Amino acid sequence: MSTRSEQATRTRQTILETARRLFFSRGYSATSLQDIADEMGVVKANVYYYFRTKDSIITELLAERIAELDVLIGEVEGIADREEREHRLIQGYVEQVVIAHRSLAPVNFTDPAIRDLPEVTERLDALTARAAIALFGAAPTPRQRASLAIALDLKPALRELTALSDSEVRAGLTAVCRALLAAAWPEGVATPAGPQAWPRPARRP
Repeated sequence: MSTRSEQATRTRQTILETARRLFFSRGYSATSLQDIADEMGVVKANVYYYFRTKDSIITELLAERIAELDVLIGEVEGIADREEREHRLIQGYVEQVVIAHRSLAPVNFTDPAIRDLPEVTERLDALTARAAIALFGAAPTPRQRASLAIALDLKPALRELTALSDSEVRAGLTAVCRALLAAAWPEGVATPAGPQAWPRPARRP
């Protein structure tokens, strides 16, 4: 890799990390390309050269998280037992949330401004729909979809748990997710269990 290419890669990464911090501290809507440039100590044109819009920055920042979710849900879809699918989804998702929260300024998937981006919304909605089918079967009820949506938005719970150790945060978030998903089933209806609870979701090509 040439020196110029190395410099371009470093600059691009610096823009992404600076934007991540500002999106986290100020919110996506309140951050502009000029704000990112000012934080870096460069002119706006330097940022614009790599990213023509703020939307393109957030799309790239979310790409890694979305890819990780895609892998996790794909793994869950391959598990026959419904209870084991739920266990693995909660375990994997909580781990991703804790790692992101501790290691970098996480981008909030539920930020309304981010959710207004068609490409992001389409991908996140597709992943949520796959997770709902894996947990609840081919036709999840509105109650089940709502419970899953709340379980996937752990930012409010994180604010209450952030002073705890990582193991305590994991335990707390896991308990929250389990309670929310348990509430997805009507009272008096036993939660299905075992490999025959639902047909195994078909693997994607």
